[in-house]
Amino acid sequence: MKIAVVGAGSGYLPGVVRGVLHRADDLRGAELAFHDPDVPAMELMARLARGMLKGLCRVTEHPALKTALDGADFVFTTFRPGGMPARHLDEAIPLGHGVVGQETAGPGGFLMACRSVPVLLELAELAPENAWIVNYTNPTSVVTDAVLQRFPGRRFLGLCDQSVGDTEMWEDLLGLEGLEPDWIGLNHLTWADTVRHRGMPLDLAPLLAALEPPDGGATPWRDPSRMADLGKALGFLPNSYAKYYFFHDEVVAELRKKGTTRAQDIMGTLPAFYAQVEAESRKADPDPSRERGGGEHGEFAIDVICAIAGDEGRRMVLNVPNTGRAIPSLAADTVVEMPCLVDARGAAPLPVGDLPLPVRGLTQAAACYERLASRAATTGDRAVALQALMAHPFVPGKRAAEAILTEGLAAHAADLPQFR
Repeated sequence: MKIAVVGAGSGYLPGVVRGVLHRADDLRGAELAFHDPDVPAMELMARLARGMLKGLCRVTEHPALKTALDGADFVFTTFRPGGMPARHLDEAIPLGHGVVGQETAGPGGFLMACRSVPVLLELAELAPENAWIVNYTNPTSVVTDAVLQRFPGRRFLGLCDQSVGDTEMWEDLLGLEGLEPDWIGLNHLTWADTVRHRGMPLDLAPLLAALEPPDGGATPWRDPSRMADLGKALGFLPNSYAKYYFFHDEVVAELRKKGTTRAQDIMGTLPAFYAQVEAESRKADPDPSRERGGGEHGEFAIDVICAIAGDEGRRMVLNVPNTGRAIPSLAADTVVEMPCLVDARGAAPLPVGDLPLPVRGLTQAAACYERLASRAATTGDRAVALQALMAHPFVPGKRAAEAILTEGLAAHAADLPQFR
């Protein structure tokens, strides 16, 4: 098996290697073909990977994308066009206009989509026809839609491990291990009103009604206090990103008060992170930092690859077209995030019910935004781009949408060839 890793210089790469070690019996003898335009970062991660894998897999380095893709059975993408400086702009520009600045949701996610989509369209054209593209590049649902609209039938799956982390958060909040929520909706906008506990149906209503929201405890990834508050109000489980929709103005005020973007915070840690990785890469038994990506991120991606390669018939939450109207209130070609059966044929959505009525309209509105964002990112049509931002629930009106679009396209002009 040959797995091309596009974005192999990423700080998430150590977690991916840990994912390979987690599935050592299935991946022994495979080739990991690394590619990254940042060649020194790629070479560092390749040296680290060889030290961690100890001959389990062959690691090859490819400065040219085409040679990394040649003969690949799987293409695993984990890159960020423009890097962290671009993420900072994605977060800061909307915030300057009173809108949540976030790397995947809202106008920040739109700007990232406009940078990511051209790269993924090129990759989908260059990759072998039978290769599976397993994509972590954000915003997952928008870029998945763009690729599948341009290349119908392309073997392309959108990944996000948010459902894993959110399930763990709700286990902590409810004091129950072994929860199995049926997360359905869109990437970073999923809901679960059907939940099992160790295989048995769970009645959420009394548990949520009795839930006492914890005092604080928010992190850059989770906000358990607000999630508990929201779960009590809705009567079912929300995804962590729901806080940006239902507590939008509060979050804007907090982000402004904080004074730095999440990207700036991360950039401050990266020199020490890469220095630690560099030191570990020269040891006989490397143990790199888990600060970026840890194990969960990489293990999820590698589990998807192994589920297809091994025809495992595994149930996993992925981003795929809404084939057969698996979610009845969304169009059949909408890219949805929901439980799928993953085997040698790919990922087939498993119908588990419709969107809960209190969030159905919100999710449908976000789906309309995502289709418009996909079209704008593909074509570079400024009129469609404005429509996309006007359609997003974060954006209060046309004036704000115009201002964010004008500033965002100018700031990222070097990475947006389709808008020239």
